[in-house]
Parts: sequence; C-alpha cells; structure tokens
Amino acid sequence: MKRTLLLITFSAILSFAGCKKDRINNLNSISYGTSFGMCVGYCSNNLFISDLKLTFSKSKNGQATDTKTCSKTISEADVNAIKNELNMEKIAALPETIGCPDCADGGAEWIAINADGKQYKITYEYGKAPKELEAAVARLKLLKDGFKDCN
Repeated sequence: MKRTLLLITFSAILSFAGCKKDRINNLNSISYGTSFGMCVGYCSNNLFISDLKLTFSKSKNGQATDTKTCSKTISEADVNAIKNELNMEKIAALPETIGCPDCADGGAEWIAINADGKQYKITYEYGKAPKELEAAVARLKLLKDGFKDCN
C-alpha cells in the first residue's frame, strides 16, 4: 500500500513538473524592429512573424514615407526555436521601456509578443537587449538580415 501511494505521488509530481508556466503555449505573433530618429534612408525596420509567415518592412523617415515590404515562409522549427528562448514570466517582469531608446540618435530596438492571451512590447536602446531577450533577439536579427535584398 505504501509503495502504491509512493508511486502515485511520484507520478503526480512528475506530471506537474512538465508544466512550465514560463513557456509559450499559444503564440499568435512575434514582432521585432529597429528605428533611428535622426536618419536618412530606411530608418525603421520591422519583422513580423505569424502563422509561419515572416514579413519584413522598412520605412523612410520624413513627410513622404516610402515603405518596402517583403515576405517569406518560416519553418515551424524556427518559430519554436524563438519561442523556446522566451520566458514569459521574465518578460512580464520587464518594464515597457528600458534605458533611453533613440536618445542622442542612438537608435531603438523593440520586441513584441502576443501569446497566451497576453501582449508585451519591450523597447530598449539599440544593441542593448536585456539578458532575458538576448537569445531571442539574436535569432530575430538573423531572420531580419535575410531580407537585405528587400528592395
């Protein structure tokens, strides 16, 4: 009897240990972007991932904005790799703005996550991703770099 009770208790502990509330279950979209306020040319870059579709757009500053948009498909494995780099508990604890993005024309970066019924957008100084986002941002930058020929 004690052995059966111990086995049931151990099984219950293992089943709950597999539930990670810091992981994303239902991802609607991930966005990543950069911008520079005092800039000539395409100063704002945005990457949007949803439904295995990757959309990149770049815009010029000024009154007559010019936007270029390109799209590709993205594999489920690539999306899952990004998801696995995101810890939702740590992201929820981050402030919406970190540092002084685009102050003194240093540029700004941001990441937005729409998952599990919640939305988060964190904006930070260009090149200074918080440690909680570094790995995901590195993957997103690689994807963005794949659009260098988007004209």
